[in-house]
Amino acid sequence: MKNILKAWLKKNELTPDKNDYTAVVSPMGSINQAGLIESIREEGIELAPETLNDVITRYNRHAARYAVSGWNVDSGLVYLRPVITGVFYDKTFDPAINSVYISATQGMEIRRELKETSVSILGEMPDVMHIFQVINLRTKLADGTLTRGRNAQVDGTYIKLTGDDPSVGVYLENVDTGEQTKLEDDYIVTNDPSRLILLIPADLAAGTYRLKIISQFTGANKQLKSPRQVVYNNELTVI
Repeated sequence: MKNILKAWLKKNELTPDKNDYTAVVSPMGSINQAGLIESIREEGIELAPETLNDVITRYNRHAARYAVSGWNVDSGLVYLRPVITGVFYDKTFDPAINSVYISATQGMEIRRELKETSVSILGEMPDVMHIFQVINLRTKLADGTLTRGRNAQVDGTYIKLTGDDPSVGVYLENVDTGEQTKLEDDYIVTNDPSRLILLIPADLAAGTYRLKIISQFTGANKQLKSPRQVVYNNELTVI
């Protein structure tokens, strides 16, 4: 099956060339394991969803267990390799400055699908706020997790926090309780038009959250009269 990846063109602000653009993928939404299982069943496989879920969960668990034990794991979809970060001052592992994460690179299955993928350019991206991805800077992964007491990076367009309206800010809304947490100003480490670096509160309850940004930023010398907002398409898990 031919894959089509839709993308918008965005002016490259890093060069003076007015004809210099970069491509930004138009997100189609998110899909979890249950959605993937349903997609597999639509192909006609005669296995119950519970059976498929059990097999996939066990497969993922074993792949993860081998990876964090020092094995290089070729899962077919991705190639996993354990990495230890940080410097070692006293020759011991210090969780405050050292961490373990898994480097994931594309495997054979993804490379095969890429050969069947074409790009459809939708045109020039409108002047709107957008969040492309959220990276957990503790793990260096955009896997939908946020670590309490550590930084997260938000990439997007027109997300710089400016304006006098009291609603301007970054919000994390708990999906289960509806409780909304607005980050204090000193939790905004970097505040740029295309990138925010946030400190996730250490006392934030673990759970599933929605990320919302409200700003009056326009990219010009004037501010919007009324703030506008953007909500990240994917839910985030705070751990």
